[in-house]
Amino acid sequence: MMRNDRSGTGTGLAHAPYNFVPFSEKRKVRYEKFEDLPKHDEACTKENGLLSGELTFRIVAQTPILVAQGNADETNRNREFNRDAYSRFEIPGSTLRGLIRSAVGIIGHSDLREGVDNQEQTLMYRGLSDAVTRGLRNRKKEYDRIINKETVKAGYIRMTGKDSYEIIPAEKINEKTFTFVREQQLYKEGVLPAPDVRSMYTKDLLEIEKIGRPKPPKKLVGPTRSRRTEYIEDKRAFLIRYKERLDAYHARLSLYSVQPRVQELEQLVQEYNDIYGMYYSYLRACQSRHYAPYITRKTVYITGNGEYSFQPGRGTRYECALMSSGFMQKKQSHYLIHPADTRAKPIPLRLEEVHWYRYDLIVKGNRLKFKEFYKLPERKGELKPCFYVAGGDFTFFGFTPSLRVFYRNNIKAGLPDYSEGGFDYVQAMFGFAGSKERSYAGRLSFRSAVIEGEPGAIRQEVVIPGQPSLTAVAMYIKQDNHGDLKTLNDKYEWRGIKQYWLKRDFEQPEKNLKSAQKDNSDVKSILHLLPKGTVFNASIRFERLHKDELGLLLAALTWPKHQTIGMGKPYGAGCVTFEDIRLYLDNVMYRLDQFFQDKPKEIPREQFDEFIDSFCDQMKSVCEDVKQSEPVRVYLAMREKVYDHIDKRYMPLSDRDGYPAYQSLLPLPTVGQLLWNEPTTVREDADRQQQNHWPIKKQQSGWKENPNKPYKQ
Repeated sequence: MMRNDRSGTGTGLAHAPYNFVPFSEKRKVRYEKFEDLPKHDEACTKENGLLSGELTFRIVAQTPILVAQGNADETNRNREFNRDAYSRFEIPGSTLRGLIRSAVGIIGHSDLREGVDNQEQTLMYRGLSDAVTRGLRNRKKEYDRIINKETVKAGYIRMTGKDSYEIIPAEKINEKTFTFVREQQLYKEGVLPAPDVRSMYTKDLLEIEKIGRPKPPKKLVGPTRSRRTEYIEDKRAFLIRYKERLDAYHARLSLYSVQPRVQELEQLVQEYNDIYGMYYSYLRACQSRHYAPYITRKTVYITGNGEYSFQPGRGTRYECALMSSGFMQKKQSHYLIHPADTRAKPIPLRLEEVHWYRYDLIVKGNRLKFKEFYKLPERKGELKPCFYVAGGDFTFFGFTPSLRVFYRNNIKAGLPDYSEGGFDYVQAMFGFAGSKERSYAGRLSFRSAVIEGEPGAIRQEVVIPGQPSLTAVAMYIKQDNHGDLKTLNDKYEWRGIKQYWLKRDFEQPEKNLKSAQKDNSDVKSILHLLPKGTVFNASIRFERLHKDELGLLLAALTWPKHQTIGMGKPYGAGCVTFEDIRLYLDNVMYRLDQFFQDKPKEIPREQFDEFIDSFCDQMKSVCEDVKQSEPVRVYLAMREKVYDHIDKRYMPLSDRDGYPAYQSLLPLPTVGQLLWNEPTTVREDADRQQQNHWPIKKQQSGWKENPNKPYKQ
């Protein structure tokens, strides 16, 4: 599946440890009315066809496995295998219940929307890093409309109640509520070094500032984003070479201004970008290893023409907040927020805006370093400097001028819209909670699976626990044109239920993720994995199932050749098989004496198909062949075997180390495209246009020290 080889890998295939099983288009209703559901006090007879009994099986680990107990240890974050009251390793019944429930729901075409968390939540996004060439042009345009230097203001957020907050605007001075202060100025005026101000670079930064930066060869041209940085071993020698090249460039630029030529301009633009590449390489060589976001107070002097100084002299004295958020490459500015305007009317935040902001922190998970910095104040009356945009449908707020904003639609909007009424297989077999009159207890009971024999050698692996984030929504949404990707701002559909590809063994994260582990040592976890070949004995007790329901349960156990369970699934852990599956039906005659005397009857394996066929017959009202329906076919294929031609690494967040970043590989190919060469509906002509023909445009938003240096879109 080639996509003009956008990835640069030679295959054009996006790589990820997961993909999606589609939701069923039509929900299978097994019982039309609540009264049709089997009664829990009903006896199993030949007349009603109800069956009770037990399924037993062995769970055999095909890769190292960890089903962790409780919460991580707070000191070293050890994740150890769950144990029962007798200290035996076990897989909890609740874990097995969730696994089988998902399989029954997919195969039985049930409504699995209940398994989607936080459906009423609205996700957030930031548009500055989404280039047009990545197919998110519409989202970028919407973001620029909301967030720009005219709309973003500074203020102070404070808690007024349990979950209620308001923003006090900062004082407007020279028509601004905040300004950017370059780190170079902080060094020059003696603000740095200081214990309460975190520097992004060492003081060597000033050495290249003395030399200067290249002037643009024409208006409205800014440096392109250099993907490669030069390794600098000798800073002094590098600065000499940088100055020589800069002087030569400016000399050529002077000649060009006298006698301009088109060919000469193209060469000057290239040289301009190359020199800026050297400048950014030097920045990286000066980057501090100890930087962290901070907020502090500083006395500042502001003149009438908008000059800021930390030294007494000209200007009026103000007590301001100096702060800086997370570091990103090439960033050189800190933020200086004016004092709170006590005369201004506070801006109240809606309850859902607060909840959505907090949910966004959860969604970003361990990818967000220094999470404490981004939390809302938790003490009533405490003022915390912030940025905001007010006046529209929402108030957007946060702790960086490049605010994250809410999508137009919530999570629920992309889920299937099934017809109401009736009860599907999952509801009927696993039960559901509702009103007092409409709650129904499940008819399946899952016993915890206890280890068989002695455990083998425990394997320890260090990882950062987590999973693909919903912030990469274009991965999770059905797409039909990767030159114009849908997001939650559009009418959209989720791709389905996330499933992890199988791997042959546990694989440590690739180089691009190891760097993230190094930077996030405080959130590392040590996984204590039981070895491949570990066996657990499991059983499922079922009560009063119809023949087709038992057939569906058998299909959920026998149709998938493998399952994944526990922690570390993205890295290949937890691949298991269900073996030695045995079915026992109760053989109890109802009498006054020796009520449970009769032993259960074992059903031979070759008779399982009788029950499964009964289920398949029931499904013909929804699909002719349930095993060939799209959700089931995709699900079974992903559980079939290890596919060596599919790259199952996590996508890196940046284009470093020769790996393409995930944004350049959107959208993720479907399982059908990867396994069965199903066609893509992506317009290749649009792709070529996205790659090669976007014109240079004037910057509409973003934050630059010099407004005459817009960036190239």
